[in-house]
Amino acid sequence: MIHRAIGDISFDQEEFHRMMGFGTVLPSPFDEISLKISESLRVGIACSEIVIFDSDEVKIEQDKVVIQEVPFFTGRNVNSFLQHCSEAALFICTLGAEFEQRMKLFQGDSIALWFADVMGSLLCEAWADIVHDCVIQEAKKEGFTVTNRYSPGYCNWCVDEQQKLFSFFGKSPTGVTLNDSSLMSPLKSISGIVGMGKDVKQIPYLCNMCADAHCSYRSINNQSI
Repeated sequence: MIHRAIGDISFDQEEFHRMMGFGTVLPSPFDEISLKISESLRVGIACSEIVIFDSDEVKIEQDKVVIQEVPFFTGRNVNSFLQHCSEAALFICTLGAEFEQRMKLFQGDSIALWFADVMGSLLCEAWADIVHDCVIQEAKKEGFTVTNRYSPGYCNWCVDEQQKLFSFFGKSPTGVTLNDSSLMSPLKSISGIVGMGKDVKQIPYLCNMCADAHCSYRSINNQSI
C-alpha cells in the first residue's frame, strides 16, 4: 500500500484553468472561489495498491493481455503499446471516501461543484502519476523501462474488464469498490495496467486513437495544437 496526504499532492494550475475554459488565468471572482474550494478539498489520505507480475505470468497477444491465465481484451490500440512488455503492473489508486464526502458539500452550488469536480479529477490524475513513478522505480531495479498507464474504458478497452482487474486485489485495502456497471466508488479513483520491459517507453497520449469525444483532456489537447 502507498499513502500520501492529499494536501501534499499538486497539479498544474494552468491546466486546471484551461479545463475550466478560462485560458491560463482565472478571472475574479472565480479565482477566490477556486482558492476556497481547494483549501476545503485538501484533506484526507490518498492510497494505492500495486501488484507486479513477472514474465512467467504475463503474455501479450495481438488483441489481449493474459495475466495468470486471465485474459484482458485490451484491444489492438492499447496492445500496440504493450506488445514488447516482459512484465506488467496492475494498480488501483484513489483519493478516498473522505475526499468524496468533501465534494458533496458543494452539491447545492453548481459552479462550486463544477470546480470541485475538475480539481478532484486533476488531483486523482496527479496521484496516479505518483503511483506510476513507483512502478518506474520498481522497473529500474530490473533494468526495465515502462509504458504509459492504460485503464479499462480507455481506447476501446471495455470498462467491464475492471471486474477482472479487481479480482487480483481481493478485498482491496484501498476501499475502492465496483458497482454493477463496473464503475468505481469512490468516484475519484483510477485503475489500470502499466507495461514493463527493456524495449518499451512512455509516449504522449494520442487522443485521435480514443473514442471518447467528450473527454476534457481531448479539449485541452485540441486547444494546444
